[in-house]
Amino acid sequence: MARVQTTGRQTEMIRQMRNLYGDASRRERSYYAPARRTHRRRPGRRGTIVLVGAVAALGIGGVVVAKTIEWVDVTVTGVDEGQVLRRFDVEGFTIRVAPSGPAAGDVRVELNGEEVATTTNAAGELVARPDNLAEGPNELVVTVDGRYVLGGTEVRRTFTVNTAGPVLSVPRQIISSVPGRVTVLRGLADNAVSLSANGSPVELEPGGQFRVFVPQATTAIELEALDVKGNPDRVTVAVMDEPDAPEHPHTVGVHISAEGWADPALREDVLEMARAGRINVVQLDIKDESGQVGYDSDVAMADEIGATNGAFYDPEQAIDELHGLGVRVVGRIVCFLDPVLAKWAWDNGRPELVVLSGSGSSPLANDYGTAAFTSVANDEVRQYQIDLAVEAVGYGFDEILYDYVRRPEGDLSEMTFTGLDVPPEVAVARFVESTSRALDDTEAELGISVFGVAATKPEDIGQDIGLLAPFVDYVSPMVYPSHWGSGQYGVDDPVRQPGAIVERSLADFHRLVAGSGAAVVPWLQDFSTADVAYGGPEVRAQIKAAWRTGSSGFILWNSGSVYHEEALPRDRADG
Repeated sequence: MARVQTTGRQTEMIRQMRNLYGDASRRERSYYAPARRTHRRRPGRRGTIVLVGAVAALGIGGVVVAKTIEWVDVTVTGVDEGQVLRRFDVEGFTIRVAPSGPAAGDVRVELNGEEVATTTNAAGELVARPDNLAEGPNELVVTVDGRYVLGGTEVRRTFTVNTAGPVLSVPRQIISSVPGRVTVLRGLADNAVSLSANGSPVELEPGGQFRVFVPQATTAIELEALDVKGNPDRVTVAVMDEPDAPEHPHTVGVHISAEGWADPALREDVLEMARAGRINVVQLDIKDESGQVGYDSDVAMADEIGATNGAFYDPEQAIDELHGLGVRVVGRIVCFLDPVLAKWAWDNGRPELVVLSGSGSSPLANDYGTAAFTSVANDEVRQYQIDLAVEAVGYGFDEILYDYVRRPEGDLSEMTFTGLDVPPEVAVARFVESTSRALDDTEAELGISVFGVAATKPEDIGQDIGLLAPFVDYVSPMVYPSHWGSGQYGVDDPVRQPGAIVERSLADFHRLVAGSGAAVVPWLQDFSTADVAYGGPEVRAQIKAAWRTGSSGFILWNSGSVYHEEALPRDRADG
């Protein structure tokens, strides 16, 4: 580009314009929010609207140099023009507004003529959670005032709320003719009194779950659910010979705790693996098994219960460092095992937040201690996890991985969940579905850690893979060889036969998620037991088994965050 020389008078004129309007060439990087891609599976409701444009013209040596400057830009997320919101959309309905540009001033959010209060999240967006949604037509108005003598402007969106009728939650496809097994479609029908599949009635089980046994040669299942007034919801599920491959990125990852990240030596070991190209994912804890949040969270409940006392890292700094090495960052949230919240709830007269004993007179005592498990049936407990997830995504975490997203082990009759009116596995699926909706408008992926036995005994811990898979991007089975008993999956000594037990157990999970769109990214064991020392060969055997099953990668677990780097593949072909 030819350089234009300016006189002293022209330079002064440019300086005065910059003082008045700001230097757009320098400011646009900080004022304009980076464009975000819409989540690949959950369609977002994101729209960017340029509200005001201006042209700055400078006369320089008889030449007019024009530059179009977007003085006010705003991104409104949460609802599209003309959208119809169903009952699940209305639950936790949230509007996010991101004003930008050098002339952007005060912002007002109004719904149906009433101003809605806003807060500011970690990403700098204004967040509104209106409680005056009306059945039928609604109008949202976002007004941005202008500065520097420029006029303000507004964006209007009209949408409709229709909470009548049932809602079907099912995978988009299932696979047929698995040798030796009956093909079954699993799903949830909310607010339904009847259900049919290809015209034949289907029994609705407690909590709205259902099973459709699929005859041979079926190519599609037409589902119709009706509510008490006859309002319908209709969904078609394809029956495929082979499922579409899930679109999850290749994963070679390791776990590191918040405390581990604060340890210079442990952190450097993980960073060195990233620099060497041996890993492309780091799983960094957000909230761990102790109930402590690893950084200074702005989530109100975390602050109230003291979960942020002793924060270990700055999330933005940690994520920037890892992203600079080309590494995806997975934030792990331990959900319902939460001693901090459970103890606070019990001490403050909030027993409904805690899993209680069968009599309901005390917190459930188990291997995790007194007052350790919180209740999946409680709205506040569920929302706490979702708020942490949304905040973490705002900081830049690429994925959220839920752990302990289940009920405690043991006899269900010896536990009390205040307000639970569905089976625990249905409540867990509903919670995961709610999180999926909360992350709809972000690019973050959602995964769930599940017990290895969940493939065959879902009721034992409240993790039903068939119900969960349609709501997540990936399932992470904890198939650690040391966790299996002798003879399971036909393996005589699982801890000494790591490749065999991992391959056979993962095959079950691939069968269960097939057609849901969810990938399988297992947790693998990189720790020793009292009887068997684990090193590079044992870890390598598990990795190869994961590849053989078609898994989209793996994450290594070691509670001390110390790993056998030599076991990691140098590239996919080396797996």
